[in-house]
Amino acid sequence: MSESADFGFLKKWPFGVLMASQTLLSLAGIITYYCTAFKYEGTGFVITFLPFILVSSLVNNVIHVFGYHRKIISIFGHPAMIPATFLVFITTVISFVAACISSLILTINFIDSLRFSTRLIVSYAFFLIFILLLAFVCGKLLILLFRAAPNGQIRQLTQVVIEGERTAKFTAATSTTTTTTTTTTTTNFV
Repeated sequence: MSESADFGFLKKWPFGVLMASQTLLSLAGIITYYCTAFKYEGTGFVITFLPFILVSSLVNNVIHVFGYHRKIISIFGHPAMIPATFLVFITTVISFVAACISSLILTINFIDSLRFSTRLIVSYAFFLIFILLLAFVCGKLLILLFRAAPNGQIRQLTQVVIEGERTAKFTAATSTTTTTTTTTTTTNFV
């Protein structure tokens, strides 16, 4: 076990919870797909990208939970680190686009399922809800990661470390961090 492991990472809002939600919602989508009695055309696209999201989010979560995103390794005498935040951003962009396309496909399938049995309607309703929630989670995570990028430059995410509820800038040479807190504000209009 790593001494820098953070086993409470997945419970921290917003980054930990959103990254855990990616894993759980993609797993729920896969289970729902295989429990559905009838497969429409187009659901092949959906089931093709769901395992990608599941595996990539599992890998990203393991990297963050066990603290590998903060480790400095030496490659041929030069310090290097895993650009975990940049990897999360790239996989989330792909996941967001795929989830948006899939939600359109599943909306059409759900509307078409209304003329069949209740079991099929319920299956596609849950399938659509899981994919819509997955698209929302990926979109929210993308917005937070873009806001955490220094000067709005995505390539600078290689120097940013996700700590669960905030991000920090990580410099490999001095191994110091500068904390940046991400806050979410809610406005109620009456």
